[in-house]
Formats: sequence, C-alpha cells, structure tokens
Amino acid sequence: MTIDTAPFRDMAAILRQRTGQNITKLAFVKGAWKLGRDKTEVNGTQWVARIDWALGGYTKWWDGRIVDYRLGYIADRYMPPKRDELGDLDEEAWEWGNYGRDPWQLGWSLPLFNQVNGEEVLYTTDTMGGKDALAALLTAYADRVDSTPVDNKILPVVELGASSYRHPQRGQVHVPQFDIVAWAVPPNKLRPPLPKAEPKALTSRIQDDDTTIPF
Repeated sequence: MTIDTAPFRDMAAILRQRTGQNITKLAFVKGAWKLGRDKTEVNGTQWVARIDWALGGYTKWWDGRIVDYRLGYIADRYMPPKRDELGDLDEEAWEWGNYGRDPWQLGWSLPLFNQVNGEEVLYTTDTMGGKDALAALLTAYADRVDSTPVDNKILPVVELGASSYRHPQRGQVHVPQFDIVAWAVPPNKLRPPLPKAEPKALTSRIQDDDTTIPF
C-alpha cells in the first residue's frame, strides 16, 4: 500500500509554527544582489520564484520594529487599502516614533528557493525598478499557466541579474532583473499563512537583516 506522506509533513510544519520564522532576506543594492546578514553577493545565482506566493501590502514600523501588517496574496486578488485608511497620520508622532518617516510602508514580496539545498529567501521591494521586475515575472507566470504545459512546470527558475540607465538628475540608476532560464514544478507544500505582528514592548531601534515572516 502506498501512502502519501506529504499531508503529514505539511501539518507537522504548521503545528511547529509559533509567531513566524526568520527567513533570509534577498536585497538588491546598487546593482548587486545581496543575501542575508553577511550581505553575500549572489548575482548570477539561480532560484525558483514562488510567484504563486507573491504578496503585497503595508508593513508598519515603529521604534525600529515591525508592529503591524496589512498584507495579502496576489493570487487572492488582494488590493492594499488606501494609505489614509490606516491611520497614524500625525506626522509629529512620526518624528519620535519612526525617525520622521511614515510608519506604514507599501511593498511587494517574492519568496524564492534554491533547488539544490532548499534554502528559502524573501525579496521585498518598494522601488520602481523592483516593481517593474516583479510585474514582468507576474506576466510571464500568467502566460505560462495559461499555456497549460503538460509537464506542470509553471514556476520560473530565475537568474539574478541587473541592468542600469542614466537619469538626468539621479545619475546611474541600477535596476534588478529576473532572467528566466527554466521552469519548475511547484513543490508539494502548503502555502504559508500571512505574517502577524504580536504585541511586544518596543524598546530598541535596532533593525535586523532577517524578516519575521512564516515562509
């Protein structure tokens, strides 16, 4: 008798969850892709983009920490609320609570994983270049799914690249690129729940290089 053990493994992972796990951040900085706390440069490396798990919305920062979220999955047709619906509009409070910046930051996130060792990372962006790169990936994914490939390889395998252009005021502007080199079958894994910020005492202004999000 053959038993599918995947549901048991998935439920075990769910039962181990508490308030989320630290997932390594993938960042694009001045033409270089950098990974984790050590800022290891990973230009040219290949990752599977879980575009089916892409999400976006607002993250609230206060006193150097994430204290709230308004996020949703793109696959669920989630649309972020208007900024004025979130409150926290007193700019004087921003001065002492968030370095003078709006505490609610709108961004878009893409989980990726390494096919060789299974490492999971998260890329988050709020820049025009980053959003353009994600938009191109979303379109390519939708086109691939609509073509109904018989091998069910619908997740893009991307190589991390970069390009740049000359801006008359800002000078050389670097933009991220996800160069699709292949396609992969989605792993048999449940989509994680959206992150939740637990109430806590906010006493530190230190920001970590890892994002607490349950992927």
